[in-house]
Amino acid sequence: MSTGEKLAAALVLNRPDRLAEMNYTLAEAIERVGPEWLSLIPEAARALEYEERAAGKA
Repeated sequence: MSTGEKLAAALVLNRPDRLAEMNYTLAEAIERVGPEWLSLIPEAARALEYEERAAGKA
């Protein structure tokens, strides 16, 4: 994974600890992933949450 992909994943997963491990602040991560990827993060987070809920009911 590229650095941008790792940062985006950390943002989707709401993992500030991962950002810190990569020596990025939240603001730096947002700047690095850019507006196109940033716009996809809320939808990705909702999809992940939906999948986790569905898996828990199975």
